[in-house]
Amino acid sequence: MHNEKKSILLTVFEGTSSELLFKGVKNFPAVILPNDKVKDSALLMEILSKTHVDYVLSFGQRPNIKDKVHIETTARNGDLCLDTAFDCERLRMLFEQNSIPVKLSHNAGTSFCNKLYWNGLKYIAEHELETEMVFVHVPFEKNISDIDLFKRRIFETIRIFM
Repeated sequence: MHNEKKSILLTVFEGTSSELLFKGVKNFPAVILPNDKVKDSALLMEILSKTHVDYVLSFGQRPNIKDKVHIETTARNGDLCLDTAFDCERLRMLFEQNSIPVKLSHNAGTSFCNKLYWNGLKYIAEHELETEMVFVHVPFEKNISDIDLFKRRIFETIRIFM
């Protein structure tokens, strides 16, 4: 079912634990976003307009979680919601198989993460791209007990997903 190699783009926010986890990764292309609500989305949309990507996995940090991830199913803009077409349940199972506790969340926050997610999902829908996007929150660095182990487990999960 998942034999065909898919293209993937990872996005992370500069100066956050998501950047720390993904900086210098060779296996998957990662774009470090400048942590600017307008520029982050513009950069993602520019990449999507020029390059076919099967999957966008965006990572940000969330306070008050420790040694686990939150997979965001929904982006919000006021009372409006956009749900991802990404297979969140499969990703959840793979994280758990790699010993990363996970929660499916329906609230991507109210700031940078949600804004990027909303704009990305909206752009994909409006341009009828064959791209699936998901947003994953990771803990702040201080809430990751063993960052090297956590990083290995995240990349193993992504590798298997592909």
